Amino acid sequence: MDTIEALRLFVSIAETGSLSAAARLGSVATSTVTVALQQLEERAGASLITRSTRRLSFTHEGQQFLADSRRILADWDAAIVGARNGPLRGPIKITAPQEFSRDGLALIVDRFLLEHPAVKITLHFADEVVELVGHDVDVALRFGPLTDSTLMARLLLRGSRVVCASPAYWNERGVPQKPDDLTQHNCLVHARPDAPSAAWPFLVEGKPISVRVQGDRVANDSAPLREWALAGRGVIRRGALGIRRELSAGQLITALDVFSVGEANLYAVTTGHLLNQRVIAFVDFLEQQLLTANPTLR
Repeated sequence: MDTIEALRLFVSIAETGSLSAAARLGSVATSTVTVALQQLEERAGASLITRSTRRLSFTHEGQQFLADSRRILADWDAAIVGARNGPLRGPIKITAPQEFSRDGLALIVDRFLLEHPAVKITLHFADEVVELVGHDVDVALRFGPLTDSTLMARLLLRGSRVVCASPAYWNERGVPQKPDDLTQHNCLVHARPDAPSAAWPFLVEGKPISVRVQGDRVANDSAPLREWALAGRGVIRRGALGIRRELSAGQLITALDVFSVGEANLYAVTTGHLLNQRVIAFVDFLEQQLLTANPTLR
């Protein structure tokens, strides 16, 4: 039996006056109370209660043990309440795609720390998927679709993947009308260890196809691809969330939307273990901040 639960039953014996009454109060069998008392006496190496057919009494050791038990339980309960409801403190390690280094995550972290100054946050930006457990990561911001079923994922924003280029590029090279037209374009490829392929997927007449694209530039970081596309150097395929500002401003124009396939929702990914309160609070805060800035994307 759990030691804390055994101590609660022991204190209950003192408060109710009998093992059976303590059992009723705790909604357990009398035999469970008896086993708890035996375990405590074995660990203490002393008799704590003497019993007769009519009454029970606490030994000298039992009286001292009772006082210590009440103190331990009070400290335990206070610690639990403090962990749940007290000021947040301690570290949070976050990993996110490179584009978040320019997309306001640092500002969101700043606002969070103003409310919770005892928390310390480490940001790690990387386009490749970082293993949470192996790198002691508390929260990973990832675009879907997600594949690791052992992790917990919380949807933050909805998005899709788009093919796009600058207005100047489309004016010069023409807008593709079907996916195969991309073979005649300078496609800027995002090559990373977990997704190295230059085959872009589409849906044509309800059937999935892939078009192998190529161009004069390849990068393992999304930032230079975005900059090249804005400069009119070629076509990129990106999650719309990561370039929503450029799309809204007309700096990048999408193409082949009717053939697009692939969700690119944004998720907060955590381990499947019980999360501490500071991580829960940060993910709640992050979701609220993102939804405030992007009210139509949920």
